[in-house]
Amino acid sequence: MFWQEDIKEEHFTLPETIQDAVFSIHAKVLPIDHAYSLSQALLKYLPWLEEVNAGVFDISVADGNGWEQDHESGFYYPSKRSKLSIRVPKEKLDDAEILVGKTLNLGKYQIDIVKALKSKLMSDMQIVFAKHIVCDENASEETFLQTSFVQLQALEIQPKKMMAGLKRKISTPDGIIHTRSLMVADLRKAESVKLQEVGIGKHRLLGCGLFLPQKGIESVNAV
Repeated sequence: MFWQEDIKEEHFTLPETIQDAVFSIHAKVLPIDHAYSLSQALLKYLPWLEEVNAGVFDISVADGNGWEQDHESGFYYPSKRSKLSIRVPKEKLDDAEILVGKTLNLGKYQIDIVKALKSKLMSDMQIVFAKHIVCDENASEETFLQTSFVQLQALEIQPKKMMAGLKRKISTPDGIIHTRSLMVADLRKAESVKLQEVGIGKHRLLGCGLFLPQKGIESVNAV
């Protein structure tokens, strides 16, 4: 755990430069580890995703509330509230809507894109959380936090509080990508937005390095 003093709030206007394109979907069943196949399916319709440094969030549900991921079998059943979210520049939002009515083929599994929902701006909340940050398989928690700290400083972000979370794996044809979740708290508003816009680390199309706002540390621990 990494912890420093709290910071003061400052006035800030949310930019519209980067937004999350959000789509309602229908899928009967999906493998939990579907990041690679999802990215490849999207690139067939949106080949420009790599060019604009877009980010693709995996489609998942949190355990509980009647919806559970069967970690033993490696599959889960998306709920009607499950969404597909793609982080893109504002000028690409309309282009992304070509997905509506399409079916994404993930090998044996399919995702129907039902409709486009209202896009989401980045948030100025002080706490953000990334489910996947690329890391070395054998890196200690201290090493992971130090590496993350250096990456944040490179973006001129001075993190006050960071907490490492669960380790995960993403399968690709080139091998396993090892990741760990990361919470960053007590950010200045401009820092929070910048971190969400730019992220840290590689493999954004696999959902890595992408931060979402969190209401509190308790909600992070529940993910």
